[in-house]
Amino acid sequence: MKFPVIQFCLFPWILFGLSYSRPLALDKMKNDAKLLAQTTIIRIQKYTNEFKISPSLVFSGLELIPDSSFEKPLGGLESVEKNLYIFQEILSNLPLDNMDQILADIYNLRMIIRSSATSVSCAPLNAGDMGHLENFLKNNATFHVTIGNVALDRLQKYLNKLIKNLDHLKNC
Repeated sequence: MKFPVIQFCLFPWILFGLSYSRPLALDKMKNDAKLLAQTTIIRIQKYTNEFKISPSLVFSGLELIPDSSFEKPLGGLESVEKNLYIFQEILSNLPLDNMDQILADIYNLRMIIRSSATSVSCAPLNAGDMGHLENFLKNNATFHVTIGNVALDRLQKYLNKLIKNLDHLKNC
């Protein structure tokens, strides 16, 4: 006779778990994004320890690389996805060695952000307006090490900012 009572007592807990599945899924996505961003930062630090180039170089066209200065807000989920896409495009188009894992991390982080954006009905990324970036990369191909290091430095700062503000990203 005690067995049915135990089942009856567990039933509300099962319903409680089911009723909170959506926020738990969003929390899991945020935790996954934070962990992946932290891992990517460590990979970038390891990669850039070999080359010490000043990230404050004056170089025409560097404004196309997202800057994560603290006075600029992070934006919404769409903005984060677009910026990660820009970093991915820059780093994948430069002839830099040993970038595969960092590129995979950026792609996976983009997919986590895309999943979060989809869950709040954001529009998909429109990557069609990247002509300026493509021209910049083609015209400055000889400076790939400098551009790569500036991009990695900015990506690292952007990921740090993303980690700190990920809990506030709730809209497109």
